Amino acid sequence: MRNHTLQDTVRASLLIRTVSEMTYSDPNEAFPLIDESISISRNEKWTKGEALGLRQKGNLYYVLGDNLNALDAYQKAVLLSKKISDKPLESSLLSNIGNIHADLKEYNRALENYRAYLNTARELGSRPDEIKALSNIAIVYNDSENFEEGISYLEKALELAKLENNDLFVAAITNNLALAQKKAGAHEKALVNYQKAADLAQQIGNKYIEASALNSIGEINALLHNFSVAETNADRALSISKEIGAVEWQADSWKVLSSAFENKGKLAEALYAYKEYITLRDSVLSEEKKSELTRKEMQFKMERQQAIAQEEIKRERLVKNGYLIGTLVLLIISALGYVFYKRRRDALEKKKTAEFNAKVAETELKALRSQMNPHFIFNSLNSISDFIARKDIKQADDYLVKFSKLTRSILENSEKKWIPLEEDLELMELYIQLEALRLEEKLTYTITIDESIETDNTLIPPFILQPFIENSIWHGIAPKNGLGQIDLSIKKAEDMLVCSVDDNGVGRLKNHGQTHKNNSFGLKITKNRIDIINHLKNTKGSLKLFDKNEGVRVEIRLPYEAQF
Repeated sequence: MRNHTLQDTVRASLLIRTVSEMTYSDPNEAFPLIDESISISRNEKWTKGEALGLRQKGNLYYVLGDNLNALDAYQKAVLLSKKISDKPLESSLLSNIGNIHADLKEYNRALENYRAYLNTARELGSRPDEIKALSNIAIVYNDSENFEEGISYLEKALELAKLENNDLFVAAITNNLALAQKKAGAHEKALVNYQKAADLAQQIGNKYIEASALNSIGEINALLHNFSVAETNADRALSISKEIGAVEWQADSWKVLSSAFENKGKLAEALYAYKEYITLRDSVLSEEKKSELTRKEMQFKMERQQAIAQEEIKRERLVKNGYLIGTLVLLIISALGYVFYKRRRDALEKKKTAEFNAKVAETELKALRSQMNPHFIFNSLNSISDFIARKDIKQADDYLVKFSKLTRSILENSEKKWIPLEEDLELMELYIQLEALRLEEKLTYTITIDESIETDNTLIPPFILQPFIENSIWHGIAPKNGLGQIDLSIKKAEDMLVCSVDDNGVGRLKNHGQTHKNNSFGLKITKNRIDIINHLKNTKGSLKLFDKNEGVRVEIRLPYEAQF
């Protein structure tokens, strides 16, 4: 490329090949080169070269996580490939577009593109492309929990991969087949296929597939109570995952090892493994939440872009009709003025709705992060460690069981907007019990429920009381001399649910201004959540704090919501 400076199709082709090699290693530096290639192709009227350049530019955006610009580049390339009737190029672009829709969980649109890719691959007799298309369709079905269809497509892809004698394809598809069988509950079949995938991956030196398969073998054996086998496979997977720097798989390995150690009575090793799992899992979850928020933002931008395009098409049609009907110019102008006003008003309403939904997602995410903060996890794990150091194994085991149950329940409920009151109270009681153990029985509590409330049928936003219980313990009772008491009460007042958290701690006034700073974050999040509930359900929920001579009382009013 350095030797060939002439601005012709040869240089354009060399630029595309160079960018292809830079896609994963140095994508940001590749953009000027691919732009030069596209410019040369247009000047030389080399349509295929322009399409190839746009496809490679889309690949750069996709690697950088910019799905919106990637989709735009791919769609422009599709139009050019259709213009020159290049079916193989069009087919590969449909696959790329399908990947973006799958990432955005737009499964129907992803399947539409993957099926078009599959049909073209069969028409052209390209077995590798047919295998990829079948695998992609299967993954979409499995992601949408239609495991029967997903397994069927994977079996077809596996049969073709074996005919192709492509060991990498066989290993990857076998691993995906085992994953679908595991999710469908067919553990014995899944174990057989995971072992095949692990063995073949080891033969061809693919450590990514091998680590994934070994982790899953360990996980299934732990479920089947084969803890020695689970430990062996998880240990091998951990070693490989560290070697390739796969953080998520390291977390999975430590989780399986923690379960295996605990059931074999190795409590100190189980605690260490669980600490490692928590640390790595929190890192993975943080990245996943960031990706989810980014996905929602991109989805909103795409919908807005599509809406603008549709509006533009409609506007052009109306203008053309206006030229044809000259005698009705004044009437058409009036009608168009009204239509444009209404569309602008509707667009503003849609924008407000999208912004409000984003606020809902952001507030729920903040509310989840405000629970089970790292300080609590750190102190809990240190308490367990202290029990073990004092050889109080029973107390350590009881604490670990309660702590595991609490963290698991919080993860299970993290995406739910409402849960039964009974479940939320169990979580709050378990949280208070853990803090009471940590404070060495310095804390007592009562929970009072109005007889008119059916706790298993009454719904409440998850963890809405937890920040105030935490504040009562940490900032009210912990610094108090003597026994602390928390009274939690739930009662019904007409169509509202009144929740009260009352403590006899040192109170906000005696904390020299520190409590206000610590409480403000939890208060702000809870007020936001109540405001959103009021907006969605047209109710008058509220949050009030009452300072007492001894302690603080918090009163939360929520709309009464029944499950049935």
